[in-house]
Parts: sequence; structure tokens; C-alpha cells
Amino acid sequence: MRFPLTVAHLTALTAFQLAFILLFVDVRLAALPLALFVLLCGVAPFLPRFGFFLPILSRGSRRSPRVALSFDDGPDPAVTPAVLDLLDRHGVKAAFFLVAAKAEAHPDLVREILARGHEIGSHSWHHDPMLMLRGQRILREEVARAQEIFQGFGILPRAFRPPVGITSSRLWPVLLDHGMFCVNFSCRGLDQGNRRVPGLARRILGKVRPGDLILLHDVLPTRATVDELLAEHGAVLRGLGERGLEVVAPSALLGRALMRRGPERQGAAESFYDDLAGTYDQEQFGTAVALSRNLELELFRKRLPHLLHGSGTVLELGAGTGIFTLELARNCTEVQAVDLSGNMLAHLERKAKAAGLANIRTREGDAEALAFEGPYAAVFSFLVFEYFQDLPAFFRRLAPHLEPGAPVYFITARTSFLRFWTQVGNALRQGIWLKSRSRRDVARLLRAAGIEPVRVQGHLLTFLGRGGMILEVEGRRKGPAHD
Repeated sequence: MRFPLTVAHLTALTAFQLAFILLFVDVRLAALPLALFVLLCGVAPFLPRFGFFLPILSRGSRRSPRVALSFDDGPDPAVTPAVLDLLDRHGVKAAFFLVAAKAEAHPDLVREILARGHEIGSHSWHHDPMLMLRGQRILREEVARAQEIFQGFGILPRAFRPPVGITSSRLWPVLLDHGMFCVNFSCRGLDQGNRRVPGLARRILGKVRPGDLILLHDVLPTRATVDELLAEHGAVLRGLGERGLEVVAPSALLGRALMRRGPERQGAAESFYDDLAGTYDQEQFGTAVALSRNLELELFRKRLPHLLHGSGTVLELGAGTGIFTLELARNCTEVQAVDLSGNMLAHLERKAKAAGLANIRTREGDAEALAFEGPYAAVFSFLVFEYFQDLPAFFRRLAPHLEPGAPVYFITARTSFLRFWTQVGNALRQGIWLKSRSRRDVARLLRAAGIEPVRVQGHLLTFLGRGGMILEVEGRRKGPAHD
């Protein structure tokens, strides 16, 4: 499932294809695309905003006059408390990317950062400037050990800022394993870790733009006093206000929570949808995705009258923010709405309350490993089976919990040439390869579970009634239900 496809992979593929073609033109030219690829691989790690090896968040939208502050390399007992006081005086919340070894040495400072409402990201365990050039084992140890230390404070950073902003091809798989993402910066004053403090504010204010995530440091200056450093930081804050730029929390600027409270780490899919929850409906109906989503709604509403008859418990897998859930709830006794993302379900619960619906019970967790609480009068799912590792086994486990004749209705990705490229896009975005299935595969797995296929039909970009990018599937449970 985890498949961290990157721009680097696509660039390498393109380079090799061009090299092969050029072999038939001039052998000497064939080396050119390969040389350019090698050059990119050498330069990309040192470009903090260049998402070549992994997706990198470094700024927010340029359309809004907002910026955010981030501080690296702390906590430092000589500087961090004074920085916190300065931020309090200006009413500003920032992100502190902490070196975990320092956090372990100064636990009171970490608690104070949290108590004052700031966010904490990981800046590795030891802050080795050459970390990205080390082996995979050391990189994994630096990320994992840092998370263990932060977990002792009741938090788990989701944002990771590599030391010195340097990335590598080995970083994204490690972050995905911990449900983390990479955050760098888009504006810095080249203070060299507070070794070049004079003129810091002038340098930042001379280049700052709306949407910037500004990099500062809360460590002891080497050629200036702490008061001189704070004066520069204060000048930055005043200058931003004079330029009409509102300083917001980095999570608000980036649209992602930089940390979560609690002892358990998240998987890649859970983290992705937790982040997306606030804008999910807008994305589903206000972007190109709406072509698929509107079709799903149309099909669902067309089939619903003969699938539900007002009684029984309905299981909805991958309920999300409730795009389909509310209509299901109006046509049955109870809906068990299951989703991996707690943030998604929170939006669903607010919608249900606003609609006056009290028969929706949300269940957070991995739908594939769900403990069934049937019998179910019907099961619905919309584009969630793509995440399942073993869908045939899931249906074999589900079938005994269905009432006799209970409908199973779902929409899933159909294997096709066009679908392959959406799978590539998803692997670039989430680092996960979503599965697709053929009509024959779906019909086979349903029959193997004792569910008779009624309809397995392709939709979206069909040709002469064939093909399509999605499959609409309806089946009926055969035989008596049993536990």
C-alpha cells in the first residue's frame, strides 16, 4: 500500500526514455538527460522548497495577507523563555521545531511552549547537519527516537523539519511510517543559526511576501547578545504589522496540524484525511474531483429507493464527512458510520446535529479490521475499498453479519489506463498506491463470500457502454445469516 512515488522517480523515468530515444540520433546526446538527472539529484537536497524527493510544505496561500513564524534548534534556556514572552506581548503563536535531545534536557521549556499555545515540530534527535547524507538506519533512528522523546510530553509532532532544511530520497518513507510530513520555510534572514544577528529584521522584511513561513532561531547568539536578538525579532513582528501582514499560527497558514496530542502515532492515510477534513467537501465539489463525486451521488440517489426500506441497521464504510450518510440516516433505523479519520467524523457529527438526525453512530478506525456489530440490513461504501489490502477476505468476514437478502452497494475504482494515472497522482500526493479492480475481480470476490452480484457496471469516461473509471456494484446476501 505505501508507495512514496516522487517527482524524482518520474524525472528518472523521463531521463531514461529520452536517453534511449537519443541513442538512435547520436550516442553522445544520450548521456545528456541522464547527466541532467544526476545534477538535479545533487542540487535538489539543498533547495528547501523543491519537492523533488518528497512533498514539502514551505508556505501558505499567496492570496491572503498572512504569514507565520517558526523557530528552529531550541529549546534554549537562555533564549526560548524570552522569545515566548516576546510572542505573548505581540499576541502571536508560532511553531517551535525542537531538537529532541535538547527537549529531553530541558523538559520545563517544552511544557512552557505548549502551555502558551504554541505548536511543536520535530527537528530530529541530534540535529546533525549531514543527517540526510547518512544511511537509512541512522535517519530512521533520528526520527523515531525524537518521536519517543516528544511522546513523553503527551504530543506527537506530525511536522518534521530536516536539519538545515536539507532533504534526501530516503526521508519520505521514514516520515510516512510515522504519519509525518516535511515542513521547511519560504523566508529566512540567513542568520546562520543566530551567528549573524545584526540586520536580521531588515533582511527578512525586505523579502517577505504573503503566505511566507518565516524561519528564525531560538538559540544563543554567538556574536550578539540575547537582547540584540530579541530586538531583531521584535522589529520583525512590528515590520510585518506595518506591511499589513497578519501573523497566524503555522497550522492555520499551512492548513495542517503540526502536532497531535495523544500517545499513538497515525498512519499515512489517517494523517492525510485528518488534514483534509476541513476542506474536504469543498475539494470534492469545487475541483475536478466533482466530476466523479457528482456522478456517485447521482447513482446513489437513483438506487437508494429500492435498496433501503426504512428499517434496520446500515453499515457505511468510509463515511468521511457524511456526503452520503445523512440521506442513508433518513431511510433506515440506524447508520453505523465508519471512517479512519476522527476529524472527518467530527464534521459528520456536526452535520448530523444540524440536520436533527440522532440515528447516526460514528465509529473511528480501520474499516478493514472492523469488529462487526450486525446484523446489517445493508452495507454501503464509496471509494474506500481502494485502501483495503485484502478485499476478498474482508467480504468473507462481512457476509455472515448481513441479513438474508441484504443489499451490498459500493462504488470503487475500476482498473483502466486512465485510472492508472490517477493512481500515480495519488502516490505522489499521499505516498499510497490505491488499488483498482476489474469487473470480473469484483464479481468473483462477491460470489466467493456468498453475495450474488446484481450489478457490476462501469461509469465515467465510458466508450460505447464499456470501460469507465469507476465501478458501481450492487450485490445481495444469499442464504441465512449467522454469527
